[in-house]
Amino acid sequence: MQTIQSSATAVARYRWLLYELVVRDIRLRYRGSVLGFAWTLINPILFMLVYTLVFSVYLRSNIRAYPLFLLSGMIPWMWASSAIGQAVTAIPDGRMYVGKTLLPAELLVLVPVLSNAVNFLITILLLFPVCVALGVHVGWALLFLPILLLIELCMTLGFSFLVATVNVFYRDLQQLVGYALMALFFLTPIFYARDAVPARLQFLVTFSPIAALISAYQSVFYYGTPPRWRELAFAAAFSVALFLVSLAYFNRSRDAFAEFV
Repeated sequence: MQTIQSSATAVARYRWLLYELVVRDIRLRYRGSVLGFAWTLINPILFMLVYTLVFSVYLRSNIRAYPLFLLSGMIPWMWASSAIGQAVTAIPDGRMYVGKTLLPAELLVLVPVLSNAVNFLITILLLFPVCVALGVHVGWALLFLPILLLIELCMTLGFSFLVATVNVFYRDLQQLVGYALMALFFLTPIFYARDAVPARLQFLVTFSPIAALISAYQSVFYYGTPPRWRELAFAAAFSVALFLVSLAYFNRSRDAFAEFV
């Protein structure tokens, strides 16, 4: 059984291999497509156009600068949901490495998280021209962006290690994760304002660390203000706790991976 410290040491030792695997994952994702890496930017733009049409025109939402409101929540969501959706099958997909090579099993989970993080860092650049076009001034609130990135990285790694480990022993999870992510998308104030949630259901937002993180991104990019400190602290505490517990569970279970995959 390995400790969290030994996991960090193993990842640091194989950091160049991790880099190569992340690059390979990004290249494979767009191999054979005509537009290639441009799909990283096209996907959120297409989502923005469709949701803006539905909620700003069809349903006549009163949210000003709606495309910016939507993108500031959707782009962070796409990083987390895509990474978790891929990480859930990371161990079975990498069965040829599990227990047969010196490759640390952690790398199998880290690759989808980091490759989607690269897409996120490129996609989030869309927010700046949108801010300019819609006359929204971000200002010094942008200083909080690195903190939000670290919190989301920690949260995404925590969920990824958790679902990747559980799925080794219970393969039904990979089906359930897709439904869970879809439900969370609609239950999180990404394409609607949080005050649209009925008072009796506000607890679904108040006690959701994902909603707190998305709200922090929207504070920075849409409202141009620092995130609410309570929401930021809540999301950070949850992310760190989840990451530590999930990685410990991953390390405690790793010896059985080879038997089940």
